[in-house]
Amino acid sequence: MTELLTWLLLQPVRLLGLMPPRAARAVVRPLGPLFARVMPSRRRIAERNIELCYPEMAPAERARIVRRHFRFLAEMLAEGAIAWCRAGRLDEHFGTVEGLEHLERARETGRGILLLTGHSTSLELGGRLLCEHWPTWGVYRPQRNRALENFQNRGRLRYAQGMFRRNELRAMVRHLRAGKLLWYAPDQDFGPQRSVFAPFFGLATATATGIPNMARMGNAVVLPMWPLRDPETGRVTVTIEAPFEDFPSGDDEHDLARFNAFVERHVRRDPAQYFWVHRRFKTAPPGEADRYPGIRASRNRRRKKRKRR
Repeated sequence: MTELLTWLLLQPVRLLGLMPPRAARAVVRPLGPLFARVMPSRRRIAERNIELCYPEMAPAERARIVRRHFRFLAEMLAEGAIAWCRAGRLDEHFGTVEGLEHLERARETGRGILLLTGHSTSLELGGRLLCEHWPTWGVYRPQRNRALENFQNRGRLRYAQGMFRRNELRAMVRHLRAGKLLWYAPDQDFGPQRSVFAPFFGLATATATGIPNMARMGNAVVLPMWPLRDPETGRVTVTIEAPFEDFPSGDDEHDLARFNAFVERHVRRDPAQYFWVHRRFKTAPPGEADRYPGIRASRNRRRKKRKRR
């Protein structure tokens, strides 16, 4: 029943994806304040993340970033609908890709290409723009709802060459060793067993050791990439930068600090466009207090109530 309801709710998304981008975003933009109201835990996580990353910023300015962030979260629906449902090639009204010459040079080495990015709110539309210029395979997190996962994967396979579940490490390594490109956004907290602490916005941040491990096992050239939307025109610019030199170096903390510095540099260009609603700093170094006091507890209380029902 849940999957049928999801399927029905997704039908308007198909129509949204056929609209001009400016109109599609305008349709969903009013949902931003609603999301902030009906997802209080996510709003508090975003507020706390921005407080941790910008302690010097005035509270009113941090609140403005949170409001803009929820606007961008709502507009992600329109960008995802365009990316997944729109037929044909996207023209310059949607955006552009810069730095393709770095991909060309990497291909000339005969090695695979690991294209690293982070969770920008324009990640889906940026991904489609990239795939229209270069054969690309992506990594995704499976959804609990099968109808949503099928819709997501069918949409992405309109333009991507293929998708790997994020636990399919061996398949991804074989893919890289075959000289192909893999697009991966690993800027999340996967827990202490799979991470080392590296600086991010001045905080010791659990950062996935899978990044250098995959590059090492796949013998891959590692290039950073970031999609950013112009708030005035709505166009998304995907920027591909020169490859990380000597990566992996054998020093995971050093390598992951380079990755985090890259993400931070682009987040600072427009902080509201980063995906602040996940607990990026949930794993704290030993002896450090919980960085999300009270937030996790309130979410756990709701889960316990649902189980009792």
